[in-house]
Amino acid sequence: MSTVSVDLPWFAKATRKFGAPAAFAAALIMSVPGEIHLATVAGWSGAFAALMPVCVSVYAASAAVMADVARRFDLPGKTSAQVGAVLALILAILAQDISHLIQLDYMRSSAVLVAAVSAIPGLVVAHLLHMGRGPRETAIEVEAPDVPEPDEDQEDGQLSLIDMETGRPRRGKRGRPAVAPELVQAAAKELQARGEKVTGAALGDALGLSRRTGARYLGKLTHPEAETG
Repeated sequence: MSTVSVDLPWFAKATRKFGAPAAFAAALIMSVPGEIHLATVAGWSGAFAALMPVCVSVYAASAAVMADVARRFDLPGKTSAQVGAVLALILAILAQDISHLIQLDYMRSSAVLVAAVSAIPGLVVAHLLHMGRGPRETAIEVEAPDVPEPDEDQEDGQLSLIDMETGRPRRGKRGRPAVAPELVQAAAKELQARGEKVTGAALGDALGLSRRTGARYLGKLTHPEAETG
């Protein structure tokens, strides 16, 4: 399975770089008044009520990201993290709905509502602590298919990168096949016939290889026992 690099059009890049963060910031800002009002209804005042948007909207966004990471890398508690992220999103939506319904006199506060809102900080802390059971390091080990090692006679190694989306290796630059000993000897004899000194650089140029590779073939040519030994 091979992968290709697709260059996104400029408007797609601009949307991803600027549009999505702008929409995210706008959504958070618009949610602040309703969540502060809901906290006030539940009995918080001043700076304490101003922290409710962090417990609701910011928490919902954080839970969604952490749940996605847990799913991709199969971290402990990934199922409960995904369930918690969905509940956090529902909580953020209901907080806005209930706040506006109360402000427009479509509903009134009640003991059940006050108890539910008062429980939000504790539930948020519990869920975040639960999702924080992942690895301490940001670089984690993932299972990947075995990639064959390049042959020592290849001029360039075969680069293999792990695609973080699929967990499969991405093939990079492939190595040049090894040159047959007969061709190396023939190139050396041709250089001698032209009166040229057989050096690694000259042998590499004659074979169409790098000078470093030519020097390696010259070493095998002058010391064949090193190759078999």
